[in-house]
Amino acid sequence: MARPRSFDHHAVVDAAMQAFWSGGVTGTSVDELLEATRLSRSSLYNSFGNREGLLQLAVERYALEQAAAIRKLFENKSLHEALTALFLDAATGNNDGRGCLLVNAVAELHAPLAEGADAVREAFANLAAAFEQAIRQAAPQRDDSAALCVAAMAAIAGLRTMQRAALPLNLRRQAAQRLAAALAGT
Repeated sequence: MARPRSFDHHAVVDAAMQAFWSGGVTGTSVDELLEATRLSRSSLYNSFGNREGLLQLAVERYALEQAAAIRKLFENKSLHEALTALFLDAATGNNDGRGCLLVNAVAELHAPLAEGADAVREAFANLAAAFEQAIRQAAPQRDDSAALCVAAMAAIAGLRTMQRAALPLNLRRQAAQRLAAALAGT
């Protein structure tokens, strides 16, 4: 008879997400995951299959959290207001300088068949779908929500990169505001 789990599954996935976000999806070792999650090696493998199984759950969790944040940000705001807030956050705060776990992961996973690449692609697609839905609700009169979503995600990735490169704050803020105005059509 198998022993019941003696850990909080959600807390473990959250800890793994933080570890991958801080150390990188390719740079975070199993030993670092064990330390971050406080799991034994056997618990990690028995519960999550392997490192990639835990990575998949971590990026899924990240995408779900980001999708919820985007939906909340777009509530009761115009498209321009929501994009401005989103872009200013990416250009200035940028998740305390860590950027976006998914953008960071894509930059790390050079080969299409690299461990974790499928999980990252799927998480990106899920986040994009939620983002597109938020855009459609904020601007139902527009018929270009898919293209606008991709453009907005590209803008966010660029602004996050500029923040991490420490370009002057005033230039990043100006860029965020101009991008929001351009994409919202104001």
